[in-house]
Amino acid sequence: MAADSTTKVAPEIAKNSNIQGESFTYEENGKVLVAVDASVEANGAHLAAKKISFNSETGIINAEGDVVYTTKNLRIIGERLTMNPKIDLVLAYNVKIGRNPVYFTAEEIRIQNGERTMKGVRMWNNEPHAYGMNLKINEAHYSDKEDWLTFRGVVPHLAGIPFFYLPYYGQEGYRDIPYDVELNTGSQEPQGRYLRTTTLVRQSKSLWVGALLDYYSKSGFLIGPALRYDNSKTTQDGTVWRGDLKSGYINDGNVVENDIYGRTPDANRGFLVGNINGHTKNDFDFAGQFYFTSDPNFVRSFRPREIVEIGLPQASFEVTKPLGEGYLSATVIAKADNYQDVAQKLPELRYDLTERAITGTPFNHRAFVSAAYLTERPSAALPLPNFTTETGATEAWSTARYDAYYGITYPLTVRNYLTFKPVVGARATSWSSNLTNTGGVSKAVGQVGFDVEGLATGSWNLKADHWSINGMRHAFRPFVQYRYLPGADHAIGKIPLSERDVAFSAFRELDLADRPDAAANTATQMGRIGFRNTLATRDTAMGTRELARFDITKDWSNADSSLGQTDSDVQTHIRLTPANWVTIDSYSRYAKNDGGNVESLQTIAFNSGDFWRASVGWFDLKQSNDPAKQLWIMGEVKLNSTFSAIMTLNYDALAKAYTYQSIGLIQRIGNSWQIEYGFQKRVSAFNDGSLGAQVRVRLFKF
Repeated sequence: MAADSTTKVAPEIAKNSNIQGESFTYEENGKVLVAVDASVEANGAHLAAKKISFNSETGIINAEGDVVYTTKNLRIIGERLTMNPKIDLVLAYNVKIGRNPVYFTAEEIRIQNGERTMKGVRMWNNEPHAYGMNLKINEAHYSDKEDWLTFRGVVPHLAGIPFFYLPYYGQEGYRDIPYDVELNTGSQEPQGRYLRTTTLVRQSKSLWVGALLDYYSKSGFLIGPALRYDNSKTTQDGTVWRGDLKSGYINDGNVVENDIYGRTPDANRGFLVGNINGHTKNDFDFAGQFYFTSDPNFVRSFRPREIVEIGLPQASFEVTKPLGEGYLSATVIAKADNYQDVAQKLPELRYDLTERAITGTPFNHRAFVSAAYLTERPSAALPLPNFTTETGATEAWSTARYDAYYGITYPLTVRNYLTFKPVVGARATSWSSNLTNTGGVSKAVGQVGFDVEGLATGSWNLKADHWSINGMRHAFRPFVQYRYLPGADHAIGKIPLSERDVAFSAFRELDLADRPDAAANTATQMGRIGFRNTLATRDTAMGTRELARFDITKDWSNADSSLGQTDSDVQTHIRLTPANWVTIDSYSRYAKNDGGNVESLQTIAFNSGDFWRASVGWFDLKQSNDPAKQLWIMGEVKLNSTFSAIMTLNYDALAKAYTYQSIGLIQRIGNSWQIEYGFQKRVSAFNDGSLGAQVRVRLFKF
């Protein structure tokens, strides 16, 4: 409302005699023109109503019945409206204004000379609803001259029930309310009933400061500071900073469960998580995250919604600057806990020349050079016996590492069905300390190889309206990669890895420049072969739609001692989308020498839009030291506009038990809040399962 000016609108409408309507009459001896089912436009404004009357002497315009008054920044819907151009006045009664998700209703709205006043106000989230979350406000006023917004007599309502009273509220400007409040309530074991709150108060246009304050009936109070900074909308010189911080501390009065390492955490528990991103006008880029937690169970037990925003407990920070044809960067990675396995970089300085053309030649080149101080020590996740097995070191280990690579490629395109890229290069790495601390060690490896990829396509004018198929196109992309690596077989001992491989089933990087650690590979020949298939169609609603995908990939090496084998398993990926509402996905890994399927992940997902969605998945890992067989089912069905049924099942076939079961309802009330309630049973390694009830209240913010 405050963003709009009516100074020029009323006089223009008053001068406009071209009022459209179904019928016209004159009153008061012809001074008042009355139009029925009428509308008029002037100066970008539009006024429509059941009846519009225009007094030619006073210039006053009156509109009655289904009034709609619209300008560039404002739309008023109401019963009656009066415009007086001589005093720059717009007065409307029983109105609704606003845009989704925030709406206002008011008994009266008055706009005059830069002053906006509403009486009998209600501020709604989503469309007004009798049981929707809303603020009842006796009077709201905004002044252009002072740029000040005030509310008097504010009463929040939830499901029609008032629960607070604020006699006065004022703020500079009208663009947003300087309070950000999140509430979450429910019950979970072993913390009991809880109320979680996060409150932030705007201190400036960029800075918000606040706190976390939670209550758990069995554990006590959790409290900690929080802040958010974002100057992206206020910066003038192009330097942008964004950051946030959340923290919490609790003296846990409940019986604290052992963590996944069998340790009993201290009663004093807490966490701290923060992020920072920045870009300066000099093209420096900054990115960092800090995540500290006193024990592995803390976040899952007290702040589970933070899990999706955090990674490993560690502190990391990176600065990057374009330099020449590449990028200069500095990175720090440090441990921020006493249990997680983290390979620290304190710090790493690196320059990357990204692949680009050598001026005046058809060749491309690529390079990097780095210097780092690496350190790693035993932890609860990797105790000393495992640490020795994994790294070869018998105690905490640290070294300075110098690493450099330079390579040249010559990309060739043979028509439109074949690309061929020869690769040559060399990498040299030096460590200041070996595992026995008796001196430094170095390794130099060369690289000669190629990447080749073909392309074959076919198109058919096939139509199947029932499956939304309009034409079909198949693309077949076979590829082969090969690297000969002289010097890779030079044995230097198992230097602890700066970035250890964490997924056995994932392929390693093949190119020498992309391998995380030059010491990890002793193969002098390596290759990869496979093909990718895609089958797609045109969809009138979605454009190009993938119907099917089928990929097969296999690696080979002549002496990859880190895997204990000379060639890899075969990996396949199949994805089918026969209709917009169903997706079938299958990943499998087959052991070499007819070893059969050793790992598979199968999922089927259904989604009918707003009505229902469901997914079923099965994971099977036949790895001898860590096998797994798990089934999960998740679904939500919208029963009507108010209720939805939800269900989640997790079944462990090896334990022959449901590790998690949940069934319940989601009830939506008043378009602005919802209640989720139901029963759940959870089984962990520390108990045989407990059945409980859960109630969650979700409030949508204004």
